[in-house]
Amino acid sequence: MRLPSKTRRSLRMDITPLIDVVFNLVIFFLVASHFSTNETLAPVELPVAGSSREDEEDPRRLVVTITEDETLYIGDQPVTLEELKVRVQNDLSAQGPEFAVQVRADRRVPYRAVEPLLIACAEAGVTRFGVKTAGQ
Repeated sequence: MRLPSKTRRSLRMDITPLIDVVFNLVIFFLVASHFSTNETLAPVELPVAGSSREDEEDPRRLVVTITEDETLYIGDQPVTLEELKVRVQNDLSAQGPEFAVQVRADRRVPYRAVEPLLIACAEAGVTRFGVKTAGQ
């Protein structure tokens, strides 16, 4: 018969709380990423570009959408050119020279509808512009 030995102990580690924490973190990051990238934008048919590069998310960027009926939108809210000027000036002063404006214009929108937007942004001091296109 073997005598119980004090030197022989088995360590048991309960990892259930660790798994619970990991699952909670995964759910948190999935939900947080959904809210941060799920910006509602007005639907437009973007022009096709021969060459383009992948768009990177930048928090110092204002996306302005111009729909086929030449209405300006920031997010899903329609704005006038004057409201847009005020917003651009405020964002530029708050975010500095790295602030950029990205234009999402429908492919059927004539340049005469885009030009006042570009002029207003340039007058406000914006030096970084982008035009959103659909890849081939």
